[in-house]
Amino acid sequence: MTFYEMIKDMSLALRREKLVVFVGAGVSKNSGLPTWGQMVQAFAKEIGYPTEGRLATEEYIRIPQYYYCMDESSNHIAYYSLIQSMIPENIQPNLLDELIVALHPKHIVTTNFDTLLDQVARGYEIIREDRDLLTGISAHYLLKLHGDICHPEQLVFKEDDYLHYSQTHRLMETFLKSLLIDHVFLFVGYSLNDYNLKTFVSWIDYIAQEMQVKREMHRNYFLSSSLHAGKDYLHKYYEGKGLQVIDLYRLPREVDEHAQSIRLSDELGRKTCAVLELLF
Repeated sequence: MTFYEMIKDMSLALRREKLVVFVGAGVSKNSGLPTWGQMVQAFAKEIGYPTEGRLATEEYIRIPQYYYCMDESSNHIAYYSLIQSMIPENIQPNLLDELIVALHPKHIVTTNFDTLLDQVARGYEIIREDRDLLTGISAHYLLKLHGDICHPEQLVFKEDDYLHYSQTHRLMETFLKSLLIDHVFLFVGYSLNDYNLKTFVSWIDYIAQEMQVKREMHRNYFLSSSLHAGKDYLHKYYEGKGLQVIDLYRLPREVDEHAQSIRLSDELGRKTCAVLELLF
């Protein structure tokens, strides 16, 4: 598919109220918050874990687990305090947060702990835990898959949290998987090696194969900030799993030129904005 064919497909899903936007830490970075990798690096530094070179995907959840296991403070308050220290209370939403809400997709899903989207998500009911789904009455949700910084003990960050997710967040996982059947997903602010992205892609792939509808199933999209995203083998790999990769480093010239005029300091943030604006 060409770039503009992908834009057209997502725009159609948006008009039909079938678009779900997945928001990762790359979006919150535009408000000055650390990425997931930077948070993990902080935990690694505290325990003396070597981080030279690129961390493997599984290390992103194992390093916080190492810290947690070593933490002898009462109720692991040191672990939770370290997370909270990296997400200030007075942080303000950025242009990307506002743009995602302005698009008004059917649902917004995030793995971020911060409250940036909460501050601007007018018209969306915020779902922070399973019980919120039982009482939800809105047609549009802001689904916080990994919890909220206001309740640090419920955050999904370390290895055990991920391994037990299907038991501790059964309703959220079931709801999300049901959306995968007939909604178009757009992933924004994730890296190609993100553990969360790999999990969601595996769900998409499993559902397509289980229902034997892989050829007929709708496409999902990923705005990639990886320098390796342009490789043909990566495109084919993710296409085989129902995910179309839009390489932010290989945008059409006119889109790239428009991105330079957007009022964000982060280059990838500007490029992401330029792409999302085309969906209106």
